[in-house]
Amino acid sequence: MASIFNQRFAQIMFALGLAFTCFFGMHAQLGAAQSFSVTHAKVSLIAEGSTFQPNHKEWIGVLFDLEKGWHIYWVNPGDSGEPPKIQWQLPSGFHAGDIRWPVPARLGTGTVIDYGYDGRVLLPVPIDVPANYRPASRATLAADVRYLICREVCIPAKAHVTLDVPAAGAAAAEASVRQEAFRTARQRWPAPIPAGWKVQAVDEGPRFVLDLQAGALEPKASFFPLEEDQIDNAAPQRVSQTPHGVQIALKKSDQLLKPITTLKGVVVFGGSASERGFEISAPVTSRRSAPHP
Repeated sequence: MASIFNQRFAQIMFALGLAFTCFFGMHAQLGAAQSFSVTHAKVSLIAEGSTFQPNHKEWIGVLFDLEKGWHIYWVNPGDSGEPPKIQWQLPSGFHAGDIRWPVPARLGTGTVIDYGYDGRVLLPVPIDVPANYRPASRATLAADVRYLICREVCIPAKAHVTLDVPAAGAAAAEASVRQEAFRTARQRWPAPIPAGWKVQAVDEGPRFVLDLQAGALEPKASFFPLEEDQIDNAAPQRVSQTPHGVQIALKKSDQLLKPITTLKGVVVFGGSASERGFEISAPVTSRRSAPHP
């Protein structure tokens, strides 16, 4: 059976081939919003508020409306793919932070599992507004967004998106839609683990055992690794309840060639209707044992 490395290499080469056939055959320049017929996504730049305040942190976001069946990727794409990248063009004194990644979904079947998003997803970014900014003045923010969008095949795509603040002629209904998009995004942000929780991981040779002491039973849990090639993404995650939380057994990736000291990622408790995500950074201790079935 081909290794995950060989599968990923083949997919990347296939995607590169599509890049030449798709991009060099395009005559229409991508603008602030794209049509489904070109890239299977509409991409736009939105702000949570209608105005900016000086010396304040404001939130803007790249909003993807994806055609049914197509998906984009999380910061760790999994066994294949690539996360969206944003190159900003901002007014003097403005500074963009890092993307606040929502909890992803597991995508794919069989031996190749990816992490990403489908449907509508907002990737929020904090913007530092300079102290000399005047709220009544117009500020134009722009970004070049490059992303890989996939279904049965993967297509490299790009969009140039712009945003004027204050928005000219913005209606109250439009502002409500924007605010709802950010409220929905915040519900999907992984939170820091609460004070009093304990988290650690044990290296047992063929697997890691992630132990979370959350003070309560957790009947359902899953783990999304922040770093690539640490766990086998396609392997089942064996979840065991403990008196104070949960343990998750994670098969190591065949590509993990040296020990790690920290297992970072997102742990998700509950089902889709009651999903709760938490950012974890678990110190790894070693305890060699015989392979488990």
